[in-house]
Amino acid sequence: MRKESTRRSFLAAGGVALATAIAGCASEDDADPGTNRTTEPTSSTATSTRTTTETTEEAPGRDLPNVARDDRVVYVPAHRDGMRMAGTADAGPYRVMMSYTLLHDFWVLTGQEVSYVRIENGRGMHLMASVWDPEYGQVIPLGSPPVEVRDAASGDVVTEKSLWPMLSQQMGPHFGDNVAFPGEGEYAVRLTLDPVSARQLGDYSGRFTESVTAEFDLPFRYDIMNNIREQFLEESGQQGALEPMETMGRPTGALPEPAALPGRHGGVVRSGDATFAVQVLEPSPAGVDSAAPYLAVSARTPYNRYPLPFMGLRATVTDGSETRFRDTLPAGIHPELGYHYGAAVPDIAMGDDVTLEVGAPPQVARHRGYQTAFMEFEAMTLTLGDGK
Repeated sequence: MRKESTRRSFLAAGGVALATAIAGCASEDDADPGTNRTTEPTSSTATSTRTTTETTEEAPGRDLPNVARDDRVVYVPAHRDGMRMAGTADAGPYRVMMSYTLLHDFWVLTGQEVSYVRIENGRGMHLMASVWDPEYGQVIPLGSPPVEVRDAASGDVVTEKSLWPMLSQQMGPHFGDNVAFPGEGEYAVRLTLDPVSARQLGDYSGRFTESVTAEFDLPFRYDIMNNIREQFLEESGQQGALEPMETMGRPTGALPEPAALPGRHGGVVRSGDATFAVQVLEPSPAGVDSAAPYLAVSARTPYNRYPLPFMGLRATVTDGSETRFRDTLPAGIHPELGYHYGAAVPDIAMGDDVTLEVGAPPQVARHRGYQTAFMEFEAMTLTLGDGK
């Protein structure tokens, strides 16, 4: 199956509504000493960088000395890499940061199946785009945005592809892929941002409905790439996560603490090494065709509180004697809640029981440290207002 076909299948897997999507990129001025990785190919015939997708059980366990291979947890990856900035640009309601680092392997999901994307030799970089709303600082979900790379001098197209929605411990939620270059030179990048497919709520209602583009100048030079440092970590393989990266005003992507979310706090439950904060907003925010209370579930990673997108999530609400609600929670984006899952639930009240069931794990590509987590979930039940 062609990679683009696989990508589109991944985005539609499990009937999940689209809304948002390396193991460790440090900032470009990171002063920690590290090891350089050579980017220039050793053979003059190696003119492209390819990634191959394969299902594997071997690759995910290579840097897990302290976490058992069958533990589905977040762990500290073996290393973190420096990065370089291509710049930032405003495009419609968005602010976009384009950056790049060394070539990376990663994992993609199609339903329940995990595929490993392996690096092959060649000239290239891992290209990354971060997209956020500058007014509220929320990272904005955009599915799989297309990118076009051209030779700046000739105008020839070098590559056209759709970037994967990705999750990494230091970059947080972003879009990326490995990109090949025919040689050193100056290149132009055009990124197309399609309308947000998740339900837009509150002050976000109707805001992200147009397709816009952002353009960047991008140098590809061996001296730049070969001076991006790779720092190996002593705590590699331990349960935990690297700190988020902060640079050029880009938000980390972290969701608010549960106590800081709007509405009444219903409690927190955990499964699959993910955290689910449950809130009740009264009435439902703008963008929901109901005046009933709104049940919102904020699914996030441990440690860094990154949103877990493209998940199939179902809720059952009971008052002890009857079922008030049982249905899938569609994805939504809200300026205070951020990315979440929610629905209007008439007559919901504190003291009701809420059971959450994950039908499809987050369909987002993962870099090292995240590829073993957020895969298998048990049903979770809480009593609204129990505060756990």
